[in-house]
Amino acid sequence: MQNSKFTPIAKVRKQQRDMVETHLARARFEKKELKSEFSSTCKEIDETKIPTSGDISLMNMTRERLAIIRKAKNALSEKLYIKKEEIKQLQESYKRANIEFEKIKYLEEQDFQEWMEKIKKEEQLDMDEISNMLFVNKDLK
Repeated sequence: MQNSKFTPIAKVRKQQRDMVETHLARARFEKKELKSEFSSTCKEIDETKIPTSGDISLMNMTRERLAIIRKAKNALSEKLYIKKEEIKQLQESYKRANIEFEKIKYLEEQDFQEWMEKIKKEEQLDMDEISNMLFVNKDLK
């Protein structure tokens, strides 16, 4: 395929789309990691037992530990929400980048089709000229 005036633009659009796709994959991976961490924090909260009897300092220490874990859980929940929003934005960016890439690919294909039509017309003219030359040479003999 011959290079058209749209080929360099198509390459740039493809790079842009691929870059957004990479960022989207990374964000999805980070979201998965955050979900895993969030789940383990929830599990840790569920498994922590506050002693009902015994040393008061141990009870207070356990309560403090639970409070710290709950704060961490809330922070993870916020991060997870932010990551979900980031993923939504990246999905929209990917959709726009893909549309732009497809537009340029279409224009490139149209340009190629025009080029092919031009080549076919030139070829047809050459064939007509050759057949005329053969016909004239046949009559001369």
